[in-house]
Amino acid sequence: MKTLGGKGGKMITEINVTPLVDVMLVLLVIFMVTATYIVRGSIGMKLPTASTADQMSRSPMVVGVDEKGNFLVEGKVSSEAEVVAYIEGFVARDPEVEAVISGDKSVQYGRVMDLINLARKHGVKNFAAAVEKKPER
Repeated sequence: MKTLGGKGGKMITEINVTPLVDVMLVLLVIFMVTATYIVRGSIGMKLPTASTADQMSRSPMVVGVDEKGNFLVEGKVSSEAEVVAYIEGFVARDPEVEAVISGDKSVQYGRVMDLINLARKHGVKNFAAAVEKKPER
């Protein structure tokens, strides 16, 4: 057994938690940095800007339309059937789920409306639009 101060010293009976706290803080920082990409689900999409943009909803349901007009589910190109299955899965778990709709700023407005109509048709009642916050001058 180790003792403090050589002979006759006090025994060390406590665990040093400092390294554990250091590791946890590093993991927390990594999680905070990557969480925005996970929630956003549309990395690489050029979103329109708005000066009144708020923080993104914490909704796990993220659908969108890329610059070519393809539907996206969590950032991956998907068919209409895959989007419907994704939406119905969320609505079955939570009828009040909020859908975060992302649309590339170069895509036609009608294509984004097609996605919103599809979501509404399959039970989504609450929507949020994904936009970038416009820099203040």
